[in-house]
Amino acid sequence: MAGIGYELKNIFKEESISRLVGGITYSVLVTIGPTIIVIVTIIILYLMLGFLSVSYTQRELLSSTILYGFIFSLLMTSAFNGVMSRYIADKIYEEKYDDILPSFYTGVFLNTLLGSIFGIPFIIRLIIIGEVDPIFSFVSYCFFIVLIISFYSMIYLSATKDYKIIALYYFIGMIIAFVLAHLFYIVGLSTIKSILYGITIGFLVISSLEFSYMRKYFGKNSGNYKDCLHYFIDHKNICLCSFFYILGLYIHNFVFWTHPSRIIVANSYVSMQSYDMASCLAMFTNISTIIIFTVMAETKFHSKYQKFNESVIGNKLNEITRTKKSMFRLLIQQISYLVGIQGIITTTIFLIAIIVLPILGFGGSVLIIYPTLVCAFLAIFLMYCNIIFMFYFNDNKGAMYTSIIFCICVLIGSIYSITLSESLYGLGAFFGAFIGWTFSFFRIKYIEKHFDEHIFCITDILKKKSGEVPESRVYIREAR
Repeated sequence: MAGIGYELKNIFKEESISRLVGGITYSVLVTIGPTIIVIVTIIILYLMLGFLSVSYTQRELLSSTILYGFIFSLLMTSAFNGVMSRYIADKIYEEKYDDILPSFYTGVFLNTLLGSIFGIPFIIRLIIIGEVDPIFSFVSYCFFIVLIISFYSMIYLSATKDYKIIALYYFIGMIIAFVLAHLFYIVGLSTIKSILYGITIGFLVISSLEFSYMRKYFGKNSGNYKDCLHYFIDHKNICLCSFFYILGLYIHNFVFWTHPSRIIVANSYVSMQSYDMASCLAMFTNISTIIIFTVMAETKFHSKYQKFNESVIGNKLNEITRTKKSMFRLLIQQISYLVGIQGIITTTIFLIAIIVLPILGFGGSVLIIYPTLVCAFLAIFLMYCNIIFMFYFNDNKGAMYTSIIFCICVLIGSIYSITLSESLYGLGAFFGAFIGWTFSFFRIKYIEKHFDEHIFCITDILKKKSGEVPESRVYIREAR
């Protein structure tokens, strides 16, 4: 993320309204820009191709296909993205750039293999039991696979520090999706087929652009395709942290998919509309947390973190202690500031949403469930920021514990909250997020208290090795 910090520092170097607007725009672009582009494109296609005039069954088939595609592609790539981010960073530090491209090929192969294992049986069920058109089902599978490749590729594009190119590729891909969807509709395809086929080709274009950019940027290929595999064992904490965090984001939805009010589409897709929609709205109500955190961490905390690292080399103990205390003081200040400012933003957006959403057609159960989920996602994103701070301090184990505790508590809480009234459905997600944030906060306090041992005493001087203990021998030098 250092590239983001460098750009933001340049933007905020001078204090002015134009610089402030530019900094906010850039932050939005590199954090949630691609997400906004995709959502806006899909909404415009829905409106312009008469999605609301399509039968309820057809609408739900397309919505469920898109929903499942995004959720399970994110889950599929989550474990890989965390580990491969570390692998890329290490290879760049070691200046072994030739090993990066082979790791990408290995990751794409493993991701698509796992995607096929889970995706192909589901598509077969969709065709045979759900009686869905085979071509539509096949394109649904292709949509799932290209999403996997696209999400996985973003990790490698981030390593180039050219964050604007990611948003540009998504913009190009969605423009192509928009145009093709209209062309498919004009030649006589149904609305749902036109939209699905268009966005699938759009994401295929995005994946192709990402691939070509990486081939050009990293250039050489060492052919060392297996080198990255041991990272999944050596850095299993990162792998588990990434997976359980993403799983925790959606596991409460999975629990509510068992609710009696759930809907089943084509005897295959299961969802609960009111809860899923409330979750989506609550997530976007709090999405500014990530933007604010990115600006704060990359413009202020990262500088303090660098100063501490530099003070360790050749400085006296009192200077090292001073920079350490200054770093943690700023960290606690930023956590407090983030909680306060995001609390104000979330409350403001929530009050506006309560007024505006009924006008846009969102009402009933969605608005009843929405408030508790707003609190839940606020806690979730604040917890995620703490996890990033743990990664700064190389506390991968603490980050893993946080994600696992978060995921398990969300699961247990959701199983209980599903039995409560609608207004308390989001209580399970909030319970898990609050427990996760609390654990992460006190974990950071623990790291602060034992920082010297954590930083300087966790590395082994001698490489660990498995095997039998050698026999003790005493060598006596004979006197001459």
